Amino acid sequence: MTGTTTTLTPDEVVAQIADWQGCQVSWEVLGGGITNLNYLVSVAGRPGKPVTRYVLRIPGQGTDVFIDRERELANHVAAAAAGVTPPLLHRVEPGPCTVVPFIDGVTLHPDTIAGNPDHLDKIVRAVRTYHDGAVFANEIHVFQMIRDYTKMADEVGATLPPELQHMFPVGDAIELAMARDMPAPVACHCDLLSENFIVARDGRLWVIDWEYGGMADPYFDLGDFCVEHPLSAAEERAILTTYCGGWDEHRYSRMMLYKLVADHWWSIWAMIQHKVSALDFDFHAYGMNRIERFWRNARTPAFKGWLERV
Repeated sequence: MTGTTTTLTPDEVVAQIADWQGCQVSWEVLGGGITNLNYLVSVAGRPGKPVTRYVLRIPGQGTDVFIDRERELANHVAAAAAGVTPPLLHRVEPGPCTVVPFIDGVTLHPDTIAGNPDHLDKIVRAVRTYHDGAVFANEIHVFQMIRDYTKMADEVGATLPPELQHMFPVGDAIELAMARDMPAPVACHCDLLSENFIVARDGRLWVIDWEYGGMADPYFDLGDFCVEHPLSAAEERAILTTYCGGWDEHRYSRMMLYKLVADHWWSIWAMIQHKVSALDFDFHAYGMNRIERFWRNARTPAFKGWLERV
């Protein structure tokens, strides 16, 4: 199993976009994301048009190990039709490299989401919007994904530390519990990091980066979001209440168990990335942090109750 070996430069991408030919095009590195290269592109010199800014994304080397880019772009289009993400304007091969409108706003951070009721409310309502309004062509079965990633780790020679290997019996117990009263799958983002939320100057919240999206259990999206942010117990309960339109202890337990499932999934992912990625990021430390958090949640006194009530 191999990753992408050909990576275009921003100038090579710009040269292939017909709408920009003859224009004054400049670009700069744009922060955010740990698996792709992002650039802010400014285009000037088009008659009757002001300078317009775009975001160019070039897939990181090795990311095709995890991501079906055709599937991702189809999901992006569906999410854009639901009104929660900017439209896809251009694609350039190989990659595919993509161009979307630049959102003039603020990229959120874990600490600007936690403790901010307005941001939390907008996020949960955006999640509900694409859950209800988008349909993706592919399905994501998170427990099978964990098994697939485990196999992938073996294929690429990635080492899974003992603390991670001991997580599998816990994951099996969660999977068995989750089989009860399983909700219908919906269009899920499955990677709700704070960096994937942008609040525009007009106050509108946008959700970006649909690489890991698919039809899945809606409470995985909520649990994955919760585990990525330093939320209080009251905030987690408010998220569930807002999403469901009222308190539901049964679904709350499902959301909380998915916090562990998300850390299990992404810790294996991190160890694979540590082996194959060319990006300058400490994937091993990232994975070990998730493993530590998994065990903190598995050892909480509430864990047994979540398994019983899910």
